[in-house]
Amino acid sequence: MPVFDAEAPGFSAGNALILAQLCEAAYLDQVPARAAAQQLGLTGFIWIDLTEHFEDVYAIAAGGAGFVVIAFRGTKDFNNWMTDLQATPVGFPWIFDRGPDIGDIHAGFGHALRDAWPKIQAALDGLIPTPDVAPGMTQPPTLWLTGHSLGGALAVLAGAAFSMWSDAPIRSVNGIYTFGQPRVGLYEFCGNYDHLLSRKTFRFVNNQDLVPRVPFRGWDYADLGQMIHFDSSGEPKLQSSQWSGFLSRALQSFKEFFDIAGHTQSDVRDHDINGYARLVQTQAPALSALKF
Repeated sequence: MPVFDAEAPGFSAGNALILAQLCEAAYLDQVPARAAAQQLGLTGFIWIDLTEHFEDVYAIAAGGAGFVVIAFRGTKDFNNWMTDLQATPVGFPWIFDRGPDIGDIHAGFGHALRDAWPKIQAALDGLIPTPDVAPGMTQPPTLWLTGHSLGGALAVLAGAAFSMWSDAPIRSVNGIYTFGQPRVGLYEFCGNYDHLLSRKTFRFVNNQDLVPRVPFRGWDYADLGQMIHFDSSGEPKLQSSQWSGFLSRALQSFKEFFDIAGHTQSDVRDHDINGYARLVQTQAPALSALKF
């Protein structure tokens, strides 16, 4: 198991593996999730309940040597968030009051994160010591965000909030790694996000995973961050012709999504977090060789 690089300035294949395995741990119950985090070298552990808007969604806040990670679980049922109503875009300051007008975001994801913010804040306060508690501390731990599926969307929005919302204590987010993440905002928001966080955001997509294609481009939703696509042979690509070809199969509605997912088992299997974690592990040398 690689040692987490708390100060990595860009993409780290070793960090990607640990974060993917934390995403796997987030799907466990609280006690085994704590044990899994400890096996990865994270001693501090706080369980965060995010079930107010989406059933069975939780997060792990865990601390290691010089770093803290929040790993968001995705929902086990697509129907919990894949509806036209949930995907209605709303302005960032509508969700994050007094926030900057940086564009529109997915209403369902935004409300879920905003309503859970006091719990997220409390978890970080419990893991990141203040100078008066740790007077010898030269600098605070670095902050890393990760998540799978809906959890990836929450990780990205948390990164935006920590970086651009004045009501959040300003923390420099060092890295945001997501796996099978759906789109979270319209073009203006994604442009503003990338201006600040693109170099820190790494978005993994496995083969023909359908979830990163929703909500739909036809609704003005856009992609953000730097995508790493595992092609049909499992090889990671930054500029993937296979993914570009897959995007040519246009999706226009959630009904169409469910029709395709119900008849194409490969698309469903490609979304599984265990498959993502396995690819990050087996393709570690190829990931390390990528040039961003």
